[in-house]
Amino acid sequence: MSRFHSNPDAHGMQFGKAIVTVDLDLMDCMIRAPRPAKGSMIGDIVQSRRFHSLDEIEGARAQQLRLHADGDEVAGDIARALKFAAGQISSKQGKRR
Repeated sequence: MSRFHSNPDAHGMQFGKAIVTVDLDLMDCMIRAPRPAKGSMIGDIVQSRRFHSLDEIEGARAQQLRLHADGDEVAGDIARALKFAAGQISSKQGKRR
């Protein structure tokens, strides 16, 4: 794990309840956000997801936007974090998406 992803407090950007770290050397990002624990009575747990390409990031963002439209507030935070990450990576690559 890169130094950026291993220390989200120092290198992360917060969007509501979601935190994103972007590693421009590896051209990837990691999202951390509370999600409902499946099959458990403990409530929410913080889940981490790592995305290795702009295509993965944009696909995940589209899914989170659908979940947000269905009423999932944290999904909207995740979608905004993914949009930020995609912008950072595409700027580094020299192209706009």
